[in-house]
Amino acid sequence: MDIDETIKYLYKLQKDMPDIIIRKIKVGLFKHAYVVVDQTVSSSDRVNDFVLKFFSHKSIFANNKRNFKNAIIENIPAINYKEVKDKSALVEFLFSGFTIVIYDWEVSAYETRGELDRGVNEPSSEPVVRGPKDSFTENYEKNVGLIRKRLKSEHLVLKEVTVGKETKSKVGIMYMSNICESELKDEVIRTIESINIDGVMDVNNFKGYIDKNTFTFFPTTLYTEKPDDVCRYLLEGRVIVTMDNSPSVLIAPTFFIDFFHNSEDYYHKPFFSSFMRIIRFISFFVAIITPALFIAIVTYDQEILPVSLLINFAEQRNNVPFPVIIEAFILMFTFELLYEGDSRTPANRGTSLSILGALILGDAAVQAGLISPIMVIVVSVSSISSLIFTYYDIQGSIRFWRYLLMICSALFGIVGFVTGLLFLVINLCSISTFGKPYTLPIIPFLKNEQSDAIIRKEIKNIKKRPSYLTKKNVIREDTK
Repeated sequence: MDIDETIKYLYKLQKDMPDIIIRKIKVGLFKHAYVVVDQTVSSSDRVNDFVLKFFSHKSIFANNKRNFKNAIIENIPAINYKEVKDKSALVEFLFSGFTIVIYDWEVSAYETRGELDRGVNEPSSEPVVRGPKDSFTENYEKNVGLIRKRLKSEHLVLKEVTVGKETKSKVGIMYMSNICESELKDEVIRTIESINIDGVMDVNNFKGYIDKNTFTFFPTTLYTEKPDDVCRYLLEGRVIVTMDNSPSVLIAPTFFIDFFHNSEDYYHKPFFSSFMRIIRFISFFVAIITPALFIAIVTYDQEILPVSLLINFAEQRNNVPFPVIIEAFILMFTFELLYEGDSRTPANRGTSLSILGALILGDAAVQAGLISPIMVIVVSVSSISSLIFTYYDIQGSIRFWRYLLMICSALFGIVGFVTGLLFLVINLCSISTFGKPYTLPIIPFLKNEQSDAIIRKEIKNIKKRPSYLTKKNVIREDTK
């Protein structure tokens, strides 16, 4: 690399980027060293104490080139030292918080990165009642450290890839080499390495590349901000993807049943954990089918209901000017507005929004005769059931199928409702994730894998890893 051209290039950059600082330091009678740093991503204390302090103690009668270079390497106390070979690497190191030192024909980089993250806090999107309360941050090294703090194993492999022509984001792919199948980790690494894009802002941008299922709304990748969850998935033989500036981690492969599991299930008694999983399964189907079933029965198949209940429904809807399907869509649309508004509203304003929504849905709309009380109950039960799931992707799939079943029921009654359910089951069973059925271990039913599917056994009795995830080191007690 031509040093003169490099120095000119840096001064040119400085004209448009005033945050770049270039110091020219005399290190001999006729020689100079250049110290270059981006003050917005570097720690000024580290630059002053480690780099500039070293040069201030050197005599202007410098030693020969070789001795001076060794002195720089040996005396600047930076744990991460890199030799810079080209301009592209120089720019990447500079904007990653490294201090660039140019002396004679040598260009080197020393890590003086500043702390720009928010620190380790409690999970915000996955509230924790029992269990570890730390969560991932936007700091890549801290995220890897939170995982290594729990998995102190020489088998935990970290493969680093740089993605994005402009962002040059550092992406880490982690897996347990003695557990994870080679085909799985090779496919994930190959997929990430093949991404050719100008920039990636968050690890969730990779879902579109890893997820090969384009004809379904069900997510086949899972994201989490909880390190204990990530370590549990790694010990099952999965691959995780983390990225600089992203507070969440992707897990692959992901199956349908994973969205009904929670890390707190393993910190409670088996009976309580199993009970909550059953509740989640019931809630999933209640959230999807309740409005559609009500529409089908009230619109076409009233004879299914007892006479007293049918008369009650008729009296409630006597003054409502809209058909049942329009009434349901009005309520659902209003709920969607409230849900999105509440998720985007600052916490100190959420109470006002909740009160406003309760007054509109619970009292004013009914009193005005626009909505029947029974429809408020039906939509409320369906909406509350969907809120049990913390992952936004699974909530999105519930919304899609809920609206689709409502339309089918409004058009064809019970026949349309049953047909919609069949399409739902067919769609679930047709999905594959990394070549394996999405509905494992329920469909196809794997008897030996039911110890931690819906009903959870005692931790001491879960002695094997899921066979549909890995064939290596299946016995948990033996990891050699």
